[in-house]
Amino acid sequence: MARSAGGRPRDPRVDEALTEHLLALLAECGPDGFSVDELAARSGVGKAAIYRRYRSREELVEAGFAAVNETMPDVNGLPMREALVRLLDWISGAHAGGMTPTWLLAMQQLPQVRDLYMEKVVAPRRDALREVLLRARAAGEIDSTVDLDVALAVLSGPAILVGMHRARGHQAGAVAIGDVVDLAMRGLLTRGAHATGS
Repeated sequence: MARSAGGRPRDPRVDEALTEHLLALLAECGPDGFSVDELAARSGVGKAAIYRRYRSREELVEAGFAAVNETMPDVNGLPMREALVRLLDWISGAHAGGMTPTWLLAMQQLPQVRDLYMEKVVAPRRDALREVLLRARAAGEIDSTVDLDVALAVLSGPAILVGMHRARGHQAGAVAIGDVVDLAMRGLLTRGAHATGS
């Protein structure tokens, strides 16, 4: 169990309430637009308890960014297509949650927030997708000449856009992530994988 600076066990219910309402505030207001007072009021957690856990707003934002990926699916052991669809569908859903537009605006104005976002949010997602592609390459499913950075862009870019369109109720948000993966895989698979329908 996590302990406070004074050594007392921390109540996990308090941490869960803080995370839930912190993420909601980040989505609504952006990383520079919320106040600790508002977080305390919404979560029902006193400011003293908040500051025992997080010494500054920057630590709160960092914790919020890190929490975004806590529900990322574990795709170890899944076939390549299924793993990619699960991950990209989750990424698309995260962007459909409405948080990304407020973060993008803040990142244009605050370089330190952009760097934190890239480290805590984007990098773990890219690493998970890259691991799927690396396993597929080792299994001989992906053409060895494929540039994995290009493959990541081809796969993740459309998924992010679909999620953002969904957040706005746009027709383009109806695109199925499985169809995105199938289209991208036509350029990734080896001839043998094409033949076996991998």
